[in-house]
Amino acid sequence: METQSSIPSPPSQEHLTQELRPQINALVKMAELLKSKAPNDETAQRITDAARALLDVISQHSAEQRDDGAPSPSTDKCDVLYIEDDRRTFGSVKLLLEVQRELKVLQAANGETGVALAQCCSPKLILLDLDLPDIHGSEVIQRLQKETSTSHIPVIVVSGDATPSQIERLLILGARNYLTKPIRVQPFLAVIDEVLPPKVH
Repeated sequence: METQSSIPSPPSQEHLTQELRPQINALVKMAELLKSKAPNDETAQRITDAARALLDVISQHSAEQRDDGAPSPSTDKCDVLYIEDDRRTFGSVKLLLEVQRELKVLQAANGETGVALAQCCSPKLILLDLDLPDIHGSEVIQRLQKETSTSHIPVIVVSGDATPSQIERLLILGARNYLTKPIRVQPFLAVIDEVLPPKVH
């Protein structure tokens, strides 16, 4: 019989700041890209202005925390960016990597956001699902490879598709490794350790 899990405590303001800043940075980049393609688009300008206003609020809050002597963590960086739309899958991997390897893991729920976050957050590793709601994971890899700011970031595909031809195609496109779902903990951590060795205490 399963025991009922306890209700998690609400996130702290510091945690919300960590989660929101990179997402808003990605929104700004996407809006600026839209503006470059359609300079007269007022909607893109409004999105950019609103996002920058939110960033100002977050920056002011961080400054107030520093004035109070509270730590101000870096919120624009992460160790692992996981481009995955399934929150349960992301949550399991995030918990595993945080507990077992002390890695900061950030989620992108679609390919477009993933590419933008990769550019602004400079992750050390990208985990990539293929069946995303907007673009296929293969296109994400190709976009990352084209940009000098992201082409060096190792990408590990994590997919339910175990077709040999699919695996070969993604490795040719630039994926460092290809893992199939459901994830097996020890083989998964072994592949992660090849890219990000465990921290030595």
